[in-house]
Amino acid sequence: MTDQDEPKLTSYGTPTRARFLVLTLLCLVAAVAYISRNAISVPAKLIQEELDITQTQMGWVMSAFFWSYALSQIPSGWIAHVWGTRRSLTAFAVLWSIATALTGMVTGFWMLIGVRLIFGISQAGIFPCCASTISKWLPHARRGLASGLLGSFMSIGSAFGAFSIGLLLAGIHVGGIEIPGVSWRTIMYLCAVPSFIWAVVFYYWFRDRPEDHPAVNPAELHLIRGDESETSAEKTKDDPKETHAEPTPWGQILTSFSMWMICGQQFFRAAGNIFYMTWFPVYLQKARDISLASSGILTSLPLLTFVVGNFLGGIVVDLVLQRTGSRRWSRQGVAIVAMLGCGLCTLCAYFVKEMNLAMTLISISMFFAGLGGACGYTVTIDKGGQHVAPIFGMMNMMGNLGAALLPVVVGAMFDAGRYESVLILMAGIYVSAALCWMLLNPNGTVFKEKRQAAQT
Repeated sequence: MTDQDEPKLTSYGTPTRARFLVLTLLCLVAAVAYISRNAISVPAKLIQEELDITQTQMGWVMSAFFWSYALSQIPSGWIAHVWGTRRSLTAFAVLWSIATALTGMVTGFWMLIGVRLIFGISQAGIFPCCASTISKWLPHARRGLASGLLGSFMSIGSAFGAFSIGLLLAGIHVGGIEIPGVSWRTIMYLCAVPSFIWAVVFYYWFRDRPEDHPAVNPAELHLIRGDESETSAEKTKDDPKETHAEPTPWGQILTSFSMWMICGQQFFRAAGNIFYMTWFPVYLQKARDISLASSGILTSLPLLTFVVGNFLGGIVVDLVLQRTGSRRWSRQGVAIVAMLGCGLCTLCAYFVKEMNLAMTLISISMFFAGLGGACGYTVTIDKGGQHVAPIFGMMNMMGNLGAALLPVVVGAMFDAGRYESVLILMAGIYVSAALCWMLLNPNGTVFKEKRQAAQT
């Protein structure tokens, strides 16, 4: 900021803090979504026994969510772009609340599959909506922290959900008082409540743009928008069409090299990360000869370091941008270091026989994986311009396709008895993500790149 800008800025007064409440609401919906999404994981065996379905059928139930979730990313991103976050995210939350309650009413395999497909469709719009909202409500220098917090609250929601559902199923003993456990069907009804309450509060308070929110004063708007705040307000006042969503230029998006590199890094990162939420306990049991109980405890370690990495990654991305003023260093540079660090630690763990050292290396690798998460979200928001929601939807679709395919590949490796070599596969996946980051141009938007190429 120059000296000439200083009087102009101070004349606005003290900024309000509505943007922080917006970020709080986004973090809460991420946590609530992951609680209800993973609610069937803990009581999976109980569900199998009551519905008389096999483990293979239960595997299809688990994967049904990911396929509908991945394939609904682009349509839900388009809905978020056209409807706006307020209407679309409220509708999505109500729909997955209904799907959660319906899970408690299922009577057979195919009904359970149908409910999980609805779950995937309804939750597909969460992060396109969140990304679009971050682009409108937070300044560039705070987008990394916001992205890191979103990633952290996903994992917090998963951990809290698993812990609380386990307690509710088993019953609670407090001070000599015994509270009996509840059925898995009751668990589903209980998990449907938070998202419905969140939807009501969100729709009542939230607005798609800070310019339209009564709790935002001119100082906060200037902090968010900078010098664009005045022109944005004038445009809206002079031309109501400015508040309407312009058509999404899919031709430019689908032919953008940067867009495909964004999708590539997300595909590989998501594929690598899902291993620790699916097959990692089996790897510990078979490749490291760890007991069933111990494998559950050890599996939580890389997941916890992943949460820490996500949170710190957001801080680091913003700090590097503030110090250097360079998106190349703050987005691309941090991501390359994170992905290479992740791949190197994973590869080293393959050669280490001592269990404690191996787990330390694997946990550090997941810290690096979390560190790179904020970079992926932030660069997508930056490159999306006025079309963040559909672009984020495309990126997230590719990530979830990677998450859906990786368990199949690892399952085939384990069937072939190749338990140890899975870490080599994981290392290669993260190095591939680093390569995508090396080829990605983090500056400008997807659309400006295409216009510049046409002019040259």
